[in-house]
Amino acid sequence: MGTQTADNQTTLILGLGNILLGDEGFGVHVARCLKQIHLPDYVRIEEGGVGGFNLLGCLSGVERLVVVDAMMLDSPPGELLIWKPGPNFRETGKNILSFHQVGIIELVHMWGLLGYEPEILFLVTRPEKMEPVIELSPRLRSAAEQAAKLIEKLCANDFADLGKSEDLCIP
Repeated sequence: MGTQTADNQTTLILGLGNILLGDEGFGVHVARCLKQIHLPDYVRIEEGGVGGFNLLGCLSGVERLVVVDAMMLDSPPGELLIWKPGPNFRETGKNILSFHQVGIIELVHMWGLLGYEPEILFLVTRPEKMEPVIELSPRLRSAAEQAAKLIEKLCANDFADLGKSEDLCIP
């Protein structure tokens, strides 16, 4: 087992998505892959699913949050992208009409209001197919394995290689 040192930040890997809609469940599939890998003790893995407000309490003690999810992007399905959202990051064109429409962006803002301000990274890919199946498409299955290996590599050195990896695109 790895150990936590003063240099290590408590890190939460939060896999999001609806596993009943194929590629929409990408983040949860990555979280499940990560549970099979030895990671340092300072890393916690959660399957957030489509938790909405239920996820508000999961940030206690977390200094770094890595959100793994499928998002509609202008990149090819299966290409991994990682970025740190700015303080005014918003989803364009989204109007929330119900508390059931709360997504991760709204939760990030709510966490800030509650005093939780971890370093936040998004590791995302564009879905290829969103249909009522529980498996990922072949392209996203490969991306999920690549994402798990990338997170393992980043965790091994407390994210010191972030921005230096050839495995991902940082917009």
